[in-house]
Amino acid sequence: MRRAFTLIELLVVIAIIAILAAILFPVFAQAKDAAKKTVCLSNMKQIGTATQLYVNDYDDRLFYRANWAYSRSGVIPQTAANRWWNLMMPYQKSYDIFRCPSDELPSNSPNTTGGTYARSFIAMVVAESLTLGQVDDTSETLIITEKWGRDFNGVINDSWIEPFAGDLSVDSHDRTRTYKVADRHSKHFNGSFFDSHAKSLTGDAVRASKDLTGCEVMYRNPFGGTNPPTVNSVSNVAGQPNVCSAFTWN
Repeated sequence: MRRAFTLIELLVVIAIIAILAAILFPVFAQAKDAAKKTVCLSNMKQIGTATQLYVNDYDDRLFYRANWAYSRSGVIPQTAANRWWNLMMPYQKSYDIFRCPSDELPSNSPNTTGGTYARSFIAMVVAESLTLGQVDDTSETLIITEKWGRDFNGVINDSWIEPFAGDLSVDSHDRTRTYKVADRHSKHFNGSFFDSHAKSLTGDAVRASKDLTGCEVMYRNPFGGTNPPTVNSVSNVAGQPNVCSAFTWN
């Protein structure tokens, strides 16, 4: 006689397979997310290198923010060529590195040929137009980081992070994330620094540091124009405080 599986045995096998799947699938998902985070961090490192090359060619001065009344470089027309990502293109040759593979809603940003490209990253305005000599700790001064594609108001196409406008504070509508900076990698986000290195950070770690927030740089090097924002300015975004005002200033 041929012996067949009983119904109980089949159910046991199916149950074991289901348990194994429940254990392994999250592991596979985590491994995939980790791989995307690594690619994103690699892109940040390339951006950091490009930033250094740019600074070396422009008398140790970082790129400016165009069409901004408080730029340390004065008001410069905002053309496609004057966008910070296009200013860096001669040093990196590819727009692909401005995309994080974990970003499901990157911004369509203008290039210099009349087209657009996908951008997941955003620049820190506190360091715009500064020279290396004006930055006390280049290894702790963020230049480029990640941005969300959407918030409670809709799509985010911003080009610059403004800590004085609440961009680095906890999102008042979603306490699990930072307002504008995208801590999408298991509560971490990637960033490149003034000294060209890149690393992964948490929102809490950044908010606890005068250097990582850019608040120290902003305090030591005020913006230009008339009545510029300061470390003690009141944020113009409801529910999103100026993170710099949490620190004590001399």
